[in-house]
Amino acid sequence: MNGTLNYYRDPASVAKKIHVPLYDEVLGRIKSRYPRGGRSLFEREMSRLQAVYDIAISRTNFIRDLVRLLDGLHPFYWRLVEIEFDRSKVREAIKCVSKARKVSSMLWEKYRFRLMAAEDKRELLKISSEARGRILSPYRKCRKSFELLRSLVVFIQKLPAIDTSLPTVMVAGAPSTGKSTIVRNVSRAVPKVAQYPFTTTTIHVGHYTTGDLKIQVIDTPGLLDRDPSEMNPIERRAVAALTELDGVILYLLDPTETAYMSLERQYKLLLNVRRLVPRKPVYIAINKIDQAQRTSLDRARKIAELAVEKNLAGGYMLIKGINPADARAAIREAIKLITK
Repeated sequence: MNGTLNYYRDPASVAKKIHVPLYDEVLGRIKSRYPRGGRSLFEREMSRLQAVYDIAISRTNFIRDLVRLLDGLHPFYWRLVEIEFDRSKVREAIKCVSKARKVSSMLWEKYRFRLMAAEDKRELLKISSEARGRILSPYRKCRKSFELLRSLVVFIQKLPAIDTSLPTVMVAGAPSTGKSTIVRNVSRAVPKVAQYPFTTTTIHVGHYTTGDLKIQVIDTPGLLDRDPSEMNPIERRAVAALTELDGVILYLLDPTETAYMSLERQYKLLLNVRRLVPRKPVYIAINKIDQAQRTSLDRARKIAELAVEKNLAGGYMLIKGINPADARAAIREAIKLITK
């Protein structure tokens, strides 16, 4: 799982074609297909051994597709995966299943010749029983690996489709600054919008076309002004997008009295974002201007001007995010920072 430059744009669609069975499901499949008859005792036992091996191998062919999928994951997707899964345990699980397949192949070759060399009925049955048990044993030891890998595949099936070849605007800021409203108003994406913080708990992706330019717009979960080591999984998903995806950050400031953070804390949060991504372009949009008092708007302007003066941002504008025209204008201004 070393990764390549041939990243999957939509790993979820690839993962949906991968089925990871649990060990009991593999065992159940073997029992349902177990040969009950045969022209002779030898043929019956050989058929049983063949069935155990064939089904165990065929039901674990998923491991090859899964390894290819993981090798093609963009670093952004790996960051999302690592929020939920221990990467070393994923490696161990893959190693367990892969090793089980190799061991069972060696045992199959060994025991089929032993069966042919059996001298009597008793020895034949003993060898057959021993062979089936030993072929299944390494898979049995991978019970937890099957469970982990199934959970991983189900998780990847739910990841958003990110096209890293498109110009990208990542809408970021404190909780409840209006990020989801912006994305909803410029694209067909329908992120959840509500009047409480941390409504967005995952990454939403929309697309906006202006002229001949197609822009990818990403709604990120709200951030808090604290060290990355102290962030919860929701915040770490936002950080994954900001740090691993190329593009420009549209940073929203909320100047209203009901803002989740004061303007001073929102400025401090911007400083934290710039420490995380010192070279990524940032454009500021002062949002909710229709709900803010004059004094708050003046303070927000001064903060935005200070950010531009200190090269924390490439510019700023005032918007009403609930107005689709304003939302589109903010996206257009932000994307200019990387398309000039």
